[in-house]
Amino acid sequence: MKIYAVSFSPTGTSSRVLEGILSGLEGVSPDPFVRIDITHQPAGMKCLGEEDVLIVAVPVYGGNAAPLAKERMACIEGSGTRCVVVAVYGNRAFENAVADMSSFLGERGFLTVGAAAFVGEHSYSTLSAPIAAGRPDETDIADARRFGELLKLKIDGGDLRKIEAASLSDIESPEISLVRFREFVASYQRRQTESPVKYLPEVDSSACDGCGVCVSVCPTAAISADGLAVAADKCIKCCACVKCCPRGARRLDSPFAKPLHENFSLRKEPVWIV
Repeated sequence: MKIYAVSFSPTGTSSRVLEGILSGLEGVSPDPFVRIDITHQPAGMKCLGEEDVLIVAVPVYGGNAAPLAKERMACIEGSGTRCVVVAVYGNRAFENAVADMSSFLGERGFLTVGAAAFVGEHSYSTLSAPIAAGRPDETDIADARRFGELLKLKIDGGDLRKIEAASLSDIESPEISLVRFREFVASYQRRQTESPVKYLPEVDSSACDGCGVCVSVCPTAAISADGLAVAADKCIKCCACVKCCPRGARRLDSPFAKPLHENFSLRKEPVWIV
């Protein structure tokens, strides 16, 4: 048996959660973990056997698994292969993401035997409007390890029955927060209908020294070689370029940052099914 660990993680949150899970799985197989990072490139053709286990950790985009992550996993195939689906979200809600990835993998020959949702710092989080800032933190990683240990017990016990990923439930936010956020979204959508605006990372050219870090971390090659231009048709607003800039020369002024901060600051903990 081999454990295949796949992550799509532009800002590192999904990969940190995945590493925490793997730490709890140490010793489950004599073979080393096969890590596959699809942040910058497709996984390539992979055919996994019935005895293998696939663990996938991806961020949530609009309530579903990140579309680019699914695109880059299109050539991974299973044959009754067991899989574990992990969604990482920014403390608002993971909605359909776990079920979405489970369904995607099911179409490719995988059976979901475990599922989890962890919180990671939101892409739009800033110093003035923090949204799950610094997460996953030490407590989250300890929980990820615990989830991995539970998976290990399940694998060691040979109890690899399929679970219903859709039964993993979000932790409910206060009703007033949900109402306010829905009102904001409705207002935003009206404005976009009347006067569409494409929000992209901006660059302070006086602070940028052309180091190229932003170019190297961008998962879609959306940033020009000099770091000053962003291709609107490629940018997925992951904010890797913003968070990784050593000079703080980049920012994304998303209108979602303030309402997310105001309505979803109450800490949510990981949830899982094993």
